[in-house]
Amino acid sequence: MRYKQSDRPYIVRSIFFIGVAAMVSALLFQQQEIDRLRRLTKAQADMVAYHQSWSTTAVTHLELIRKYNIPYRYLEMLAEASEDFNLNLEFMVGLMQVESSFKQNAVSNMNAYGLMQVRMMTAQELDPTIETFWQLYSPERNIRLGSEYFRKLLDRYDDDYRMASLAYNRGPTRLDGQLSDNIDISDHYYRKIVAAGSDD
Repeated sequence: MRYKQSDRPYIVRSIFFIGVAAMVSALLFQQQEIDRLRRLTKAQADMVAYHQSWSTTAVTHLELIRKYNIPYRYLEMLAEASEDFNLNLEFMVGLMQVESSFKQNAVSNMNAYGLMQVRMMTAQELDPTIETFWQLYSPERNIRLGSEYFRKLLDRYDDDYRMASLAYNRGPTRLDGQLSDNIDISDHYYRKIVAAGSDD
């Protein structure tokens, strides 16, 4: 088949547009491939970050178990509660050790119950569904209540762990009364928490 001279511009334009279309298609495919590789790289980076975070957490938890001899399941519950309420995990482990020596059924002569030694009045203020002190022997519930209460004390005392721990031990009303009366406040309880788990 022979083309007329007048057909040449049409043929040239057709070849040009076909070439442009091919280039655009190649560029689109290349961009799609770049996007796919970016997503894959991000997914791999996220996976590496997750494993690094998990490894760091696991090492931290193992160190706390070794140092305080805290049962693993209590540590896991306390770690979750500490994260939820933005608390220092090691300090809270020390607090639990001082309060109950990690004994689930511990009860004090002030009628405080469980691992975090929570009193009924405090528990019911935080959770109106609490009806009996037996509920405070649930490790998960007790740990969350104790952690939430400590968070409230931290908020009350401007994130001062010393003051919050003293209020946890003697009650904020009593502590505030002692402060207003300029009574010398002993740090013994706070120092016990800080020293908990030490070999000394």
